[in-house]
Amino acid sequence: MARCPKEKEYSMDLRAWCAALCAGMMGLAGCGGDPGSGQDIGSPGASGGGFTGGGASGQGGDTFGGQGGGILGAGVGGANGGIGSHGEGSTGCEHIDVVFAVDNSRSMHEEKEALRGIVFPAFAQALLDIEGLTDFRAAVLDACPLPANFHARGASTEDCSFQSGKPWMDSSSTDITGEFGCAADIYSGDAQCSGEDDDEQPVSAIAASLEAPFSTGDNAGFLRQDALLVVVAITDEDEQPVPSQPPQALHDRIVAAKGDARNVVFLGIGGRSACEGAYGSAEQANTLQAIADTFTADERGFFWDLCEGRLEDGLTNALTAIRGACTEFVPVPN
Repeated sequence: MARCPKEKEYSMDLRAWCAALCAGMMGLAGCGGDPGSGQDIGSPGASGGGFTGGGASGQGGDTFGGQGGGILGAGVGGANGGIGSHGEGSTGCEHIDVVFAVDNSRSMHEEKEALRGIVFPAFAQALLDIEGLTDFRAAVLDACPLPANFHARGASTEDCSFQSGKPWMDSSSTDITGEFGCAADIYSGDAQCSGEDDDEQPVSAIAASLEAPFSTGDNAGFLRQDALLVVVAITDEDEQPVPSQPPQALHDRIVAAKGDARNVVFLGIGGRSACEGAYGSAEQANTLQAIADTFTADERGFFWDLCEGRLEDGLTNALTAIRGACTEFVPVPN
């Protein structure tokens, strides 16, 4: 496990951040929109070092390397600029299923604080603001795949009281941000991992959650045939599959749940290098980056550098990819 995290007070006015987020979304219609213009809200900075996907990040760039775009827009040169509304021959998506797996080791204290207080609630609101989206549902689990049941409680509470009545959150909830905050207090009291690095398998945990026996047990009914699947794996170490599996095998397990790689968006959040970053120490996440790379052929795989901090940027910038995937989504028949 990563040692001696550097303490850092993580502070942000959530209301102000949400206001900036909403401002960045003004003028966008449908899944995707006209290229953005003006200031880059929450960009990775001059080095462009935070978020990478189908193209390298440029100076002051958006998710896909364009310049001058907002956090949800595609600036000049951005690969996904001007997607517009659903194209001919594509049904588009109206539903999104999101699965988060978070490393729950002690070195993740700062990251979990940020997720609970700022990132998850703001991400939920940003999803609700996507035009054309009817609903979303979201599930959370820790990074131990035994068991890979979605969590309906947090570490400090017996029950998150999801209004869905299921072990996942539904956008119809009147307290969706509160539910996200509760779930971000990651519970792993039922984990059967030893704690010797086998509890740091967020991608393996996601894959297992979408397979039998978990997909036919407590998680049954979560995945919808007509929904885009978004998976987010977060760790300050690296994916360490037990037993060992190559990145492509983990890719294939997740895609098998949807039948088509184009209907999956993958976001890995970890250290691009070993560092003492905004949330303390992080190890280089080579395997997690390699897994993200397996999704890039369809422009569905992305990696956010934990060393850069600002987890909220990693998740909100991923919305650009989600919007793009929505325009191309076509349900795969059973």
